[in-house]
Amino acid sequence: MSKDEKKKSRSPLAKEEASTKQPVVNVLDQKQRKLFDLHGDRESVESTSEYPVMYKALHSEPRWQHPFNVYNDISTEPSAVEKTLALTDNSTTTIAEEIISKDIKLVVNVGLPTSLFVGMNLANALVKYASIQSWYIDSAEFIMQTSGNFPYDMEHTAFFMYSGSGSTYDTIEAARIVQEKAGYSVAFTSIAGSPITEKCSSSIVAAGGMDTGGSDTFHYATRLASGLSLAFKLGKRLDPGKGDFDGMLAQLNDVPKIMRERWDYWDGRSRSIGQRFCRKRAVIVVGGGANVGSAEEMALKFNEMASMPAHPMVPTRHLHGVFGLTDENIVTFIIAPPSPYEKWLHQVAEVTTILKAPAVAIVNDEETEIADQVDYVVRIPSDNECIFSVLAVPILQLIPYYFAVADGTLNPDCQRSNIPKHARAWNRIFPPGSH
Repeated sequence: MSKDEKKKSRSPLAKEEASTKQPVVNVLDQKQRKLFDLHGDRESVESTSEYPVMYKALHSEPRWQHPFNVYNDISTEPSAVEKTLALTDNSTTTIAEEIISKDIKLVVNVGLPTSLFVGMNLANALVKYASIQSWYIDSAEFIMQTSGNFPYDMEHTAFFMYSGSGSTYDTIEAARIVQEKAGYSVAFTSIAGSPITEKCSSSIVAAGGMDTGGSDTFHYATRLASGLSLAFKLGKRLDPGKGDFDGMLAQLNDVPKIMRERWDYWDGRSRSIGQRFCRKRAVIVVGGGANVGSAEEMALKFNEMASMPAHPMVPTRHLHGVFGLTDENIVTFIIAPPSPYEKWLHQVAEVTTILKAPAVAIVNDEETEIADQVDYVVRIPSDNECIFSVLAVPILQLIPYYFAVADGTLNPDCQRSNIPKHARAWNRIFPPGSH
C-alpha cells in the first residue's frame, strides 16, 4: 500500500468509499465535533508547509494530491442533500406553519460568505413563490446597522441566521440581538446543539457535520435544499397559484438521484475546464435571480481553492461595466437556467464571442443559443431555476477545485495556510474560539 493509500484508508470517508461509488455524508459525529482551532503556535506556523495548520484546525488527515479532502467533501453532496431533506422535512413543515401563524411579511437572511449566498438564493424563492418580501445582509453589517437603531417590525419579521458550523461569531451575535428584541429567528446549520441554535427560536439542522477541507461545500448544498423545501411549502399554503408545489417538492427530492447520475459527467467536464483555463488571469461569474448566490459561491470557491481573483455579478452589471475588463486572459462563467434573465445572459455570451474571450456556460439540457457561443458547456437536467441552483452546486465547486489541481502548486484544502505568512495571518484574524 502506498503512502497516499494509507492516508486515505485512515480518512473518515474511506470505509464508505469502499462500499459505494459516491461517499456518503461526512461521518464526523455532530455531537463529537471539535471546534475550528488553528493551533497557531509559533512552531506550528513555521512548519505549516510540512503539516498545514488548516488540517490541524479541521482535525482531518493531510492530503498532498487529488483527491484532496475538499473533493471528498464535495462528493458527499448527493448523500448529504438526500439525508438533509429527510431530516428536515418535519422542521421545515413546522417552521412554515410558524411563519404563517405569525403573519410574517418580511424575511431577513443573515450570514457570512457561503452562508449568506444561501440566503441570496432563498430570498428569490420566498418572493417568487411565497410572496414574502425578503432580502439579505452580511452578519457584521446587520450588527452595525442595528446598533442603537432597530428598524424592523418585529411582529411581522423573521430572521434566518446561517452558520454551517453553528459557531460563526458574528452571526451568533446577530442572532443574540434578535433574541434580545424578542424577535422570531431560524437557525440554518449543520451542527445540532451548536451555539447558533441556542440563540434562535427554531432550527433547521442539515446533515453533514464538519468539513474535512478548508471550504464550506456540502453546507451550501444542504442548507439551500432545506431552505427551498421551506419556501415551496410556504408557497403551497400562501399562494398556491404560483406553481405546482407538489411537483417542485418532488423535483427537489430527486436532486440526490440526479447528482449521482450526472456525477461522472460533471466531474470529467470540470476537470477538462480546469486543465484548459487554470493559467488564466481571473474569472467572471454571472448569474441572476435564483442564481445570484450561485455566482457568488462559485467566485468564492475560486478565491478559496484556486487563489484566483473572481468577480461575481448579475447580468446587467456585466453589461454595464465589464466590457473594458474582459479579454482573452479572463474566463467568463455564465449560469443560465431557463429564467426571465435569459435575454441578458444571451448578451453576456455574445460579448465574450465578440471579444474572443473564453467562456463557459452552465445551462439545462435543451439550451442551444448560449451553448453555441461558448467554449465549454456543462448541462443540468432542470428547467426550474431554483432546482437548478441546487443541482449546480457540485459544478460550482468542482471547477475551481480542478483549477487548483491543474495548477499543480496549490493545495485546495488549505487556502494557502500551508505558507507560513498566510498561516500567521489566519492565526491573527481567527484566534481559537472565534469561528
